Amino acid sequence: MPSQLDIQKTLYNTFSECRTECRAGMPSQLDIQKKCTTVYPNVELNVDLECRASSTFENKHTTLYANAELNVELECRASSTFENKHITLYANAELNVELECRASSTFENKHTTLYANAELNVELECRASSTFKNYCTTLYPNVDLNVELECRASSTFKKHCSTLSSNVELNVPLECRASSTFENKHTTLYANAELNVELECRASSTFENKHTTLYANAELNVELECRASSTFKNKHTTLYANAELNVELECRASSTFGNLNVELMSNVERRANFTHLFLST
Repeated sequence: MPSQLDIQKTLYNTFSECRTECRAGMPSQLDIQKKCTTVYPNVELNVDLECRASSTFENKHTTLYANAELNVELECRASSTFENKHITLYANAELNVELECRASSTFENKHTTLYANAELNVELECRASSTFKNYCTTLYPNVDLNVELECRASSTFKKHCSTLSSNVELNVPLECRASSTFENKHTTLYANAELNVELECRASSTFENKHTTLYANAELNVELECRASSTFKNKHTTLYANAELNVELECRASSTFGNLNVELMSNVERRANFTHLFLST
């Protein structure tokens, strides 16, 4: 069997030479585990993938896409030494191979749904591991980040009910925050229709004592409904057709509101009426 150095030199020759030499003699399993390979763009390097079909690879199911740049790297990484590595993946549609390579004993219980996006699906799926659950990730705007949410559907997420809206900007951070580490956080909500998710996520036993500052948004009526919990059950709320103030008024209608002198954000007339209401009671 030729040495590892001989194999490496031969692999970067012509396709026929690479295939012949690689098939003729494969490096040992120990050599493969210790090597970190940097694969260059070359269609013929798919041969290397076949060569790597050794005892450590036999149980893997791989689906290769038509891309010479990354398939090899992804497949080569499918080894016992890969599972504990933290890798930064670049944008490439073929990186779905990485996900399949990760179908190992540490991934077997995960249910993954992949969307048509090359940039983030891989990172999200790769993170769906036992080491992922305790990490707080900052996700960037992307529609396909709903995958992140599904990946988080683990034992630490099972008791949460999440409703996703069609918004790229905020859904993911809101949903991701629906975890045990979210309960003690104080968040400032911005005006956005899709912030309903945030409000729903907050509808938990740890939410009741929180004081939130709500901005003008018609969709924040969800906040009011979310507040319809055991601490809100005796309240009677009437919503008016005003996106700016109704929410603030209703949200403030709690047991802790009675002794407060409220200065509403806008609308002088409604502010006067609201103040008069409490002065007369």
